[in-house]
Amino acid sequence: MPKRLSAALAAVLCAITAAAVLVATRPAPAGAATGGFDFTRPQVAVTGLQTPWGMAFLPDRSALVTERATADIWRVYPGTTPTRVTTIQNVYTTGDGGLLGIALSPAFLQDLFVYVYLTSASDNRVVRFRWGSPNTQQVVLSGIPRGQSRNGGRIAFGPDGMLYVATGDAGNPNNAQNGTLGGKILRIRPDGTVPADNPFAGSPVYSYGHRNVQGLAWDTGGRLYATEFGEDAWDELNAIVPGGNYGWPSCQGVCGDTRWRDPILTWRPADASPSGLAYANGTLFAAALRGTRLWAAPAAGGSVGTPVAELRGIYGRLRTVALGLDGWLWVTTSNYDAGGTPVLGDDRIIRIPPVDGGPPASPPASPPAGPPLSPSAGPSPSPSPSPSGGSSPCLSPSPSPSPSPSPSPSPSPSPSATPSVSPSPSVSPSVTPSPSPSPSPSPSASPSPSPSPSPSASPCPSPTPTPSPSPSPSPSPSPSATPSPSPSPSPSPSPSAGTRSCEATIRFILSWTAASRGELMVRNTGTLPISSWTVTFRVPNGLSYVQMWNGGPTPPGAMVTVTNQPWNGALPPGAWVTMDFAIGWSGGAVQAPSPITCTAT
Repeated sequence: MPKRLSAALAAVLCAITAAAVLVATRPAPAGAATGGFDFTRPQVAVTGLQTPWGMAFLPDRSALVTERATADIWRVYPGTTPTRVTTIQNVYTTGDGGLLGIALSPAFLQDLFVYVYLTSASDNRVVRFRWGSPNTQQVVLSGIPRGQSRNGGRIAFGPDGMLYVATGDAGNPNNAQNGTLGGKILRIRPDGTVPADNPFAGSPVYSYGHRNVQGLAWDTGGRLYATEFGEDAWDELNAIVPGGNYGWPSCQGVCGDTRWRDPILTWRPADASPSGLAYANGTLFAAALRGTRLWAAPAAGGSVGTPVAELRGIYGRLRTVALGLDGWLWVTTSNYDAGGTPVLGDDRIIRIPPVDGGPPASPPASPPAGPPLSPSAGPSPSPSPSPSGGSSPCLSPSPSPSPSPSPSPSPSPSPSATPSVSPSPSVSPSVTPSPSPSPSPSPSASPSPSPSPSPSASPCPSPTPTPSPSPSPSPSPSPSATPSPSPSPSPSPSPSAGTRSCEATIRFILSWTAASRGELMVRNTGTLPISSWTVTFRVPNGLSYVQMWNGGPTPPGAMVTVTNQPWNGALPPGAWVTMDFAIGWSGGAVQAPSPITCTAT
């Protein structure tokens, strides 16, 4: 059995087994509507970040973004200035370690858990904390080998409610085939325990033989895909199966050996170094670091078609790609990592609109309402290049972390400009509901749901809207020397003519493979701006509950009341806002809610 295939042999084997894998050396031409998104209209939503790495979306459609080198978590909503949520403590940023992946609990509206993958002084690990209480960390999984390079770091909840953890071999190729947690994809319950149906009894290992897994995504059929850094011959896109051995370090690319699973797509490292992965509209999107482009490959039934390269060389190194709850494709740059060439404005978040045009081009007046944030910190650290690098049957029941160089803690950031916002056509979904409390069914897909804390009633801190300047009163004319015997009273100004009215629509997005959700849209149907609105509707049959922000689950037949908040500003005539909310659905038909009322003032 060879220790490592040479690049030449790998190329020969790829040619022999071309039917089994697509080698991405001749991409199809890019188009304006690749994968359902309009790449002729990319929009820079945020500038001034430093090495953004992970991304997860809150139910109000804002994004939580981690910065690897600073251990900061930012809350980003297009059209507003990013807010620093917290800085995670005890994160070590030696090499390409640091604060990496982020994910929200499938039962976030009940348990408020935020999960992050980080590098500690001794290992890589997954911790969680409750939204609003970042200093109350719980270790979910520890003992993942750490090193100067190849630390993995992507985490994501699958359609089964389990947490999937992508790890690297931490610079030791043997980790991919031995009993450590390095060079694997791991699968655990939200509380860190091992599911009974994992492929290796009592082990979190789901697949092994990986060099450095960087991206995880599921298609609508529930199939898992992963992007992986190769060494010097091939980078890979793999279709992941339980218990699969993907060959590293004995194989890169297509090997034609039944002991290992071949990738479904390969690239030369110069064209890819694929990192984040997302699925939308029957297409897998892979962000490329060295390739400085976004790859889009049609995917169906565990195989892929000819890939297309988008955003080629426009924004530099691309780290993360994710499908936002707003329907746009979000992409982060990584130009402050080693290998990048930062320019003014880096690092950035770019959004790609769907081909149907996406939401209306009205940025919100302030960040949307939601659970309370921890106190916001000051300016972001100054952008300064940071070094960065770039995979079992789990025979050892108690894996030990691999030795690594003496780590150094996160450096103290030097002050610089706060990340700034770029104009972006994004609507504000900002509302704070007032649902009727009721007994809560268990909406979580997790086998071990955590107890639900009572969300704080205090609203998120938001920038106070700048009041419109009051007009200076005109001076009264001096009275005539000859007084009028009967002075005429000053006439009162006539009120402006116009109406204030609104309408609301509700739709339900029902899914077997992802969390089902509802969407509320409120539109100003009057001729005057509206500064306040209230929507009421009854939970329809077919749903087990409806749950809005900062409220408990509301059962079928009960009334839900949703109101906006004063800091969201006025809604102009013809404009609309949307918000997502959680629902419980077990299959079957869902009736349309009736009636739906909207009252505007």
